[in-house]
Amino acid sequence: MNIPPRDFTAQEQTIGKVLSDLGLRYEEQYSVGPYLCDFYIPDINMVIEADGLYGHFKKRDLQRDDFLMSNQIEYVLHVIETSYQKIKEEIWRALMNF
Repeated sequence: MNIPPRDFTAQEQTIGKVLSDLGLRYEEQYSVGPYLCDFYIPDINMVIEADGLYGHFKKRDLQRDDFLMSNQIEYVLHVIETSYQKIKEEIWRALMNF
């Protein structure tokens, strides 16, 4: 399936910069079954979703997360923060708890 390119949100751009600055190899717009994940870190089987300040639909997110974790993904992180430093702290905490 060909997915048309799309512009990344400011939050997604910041998350990508944080991941690069932390030296993590990642893939953007990673497909798992019917779902498209914002970021995938293959070395640790982790998905990062840029939810923004308002988040997504909780029930739909739970269904997607259940599917992801039953189909290869070890951990799903939903990032709400939008500033570089806060995103870095949130990702770093997740990596330390992983």
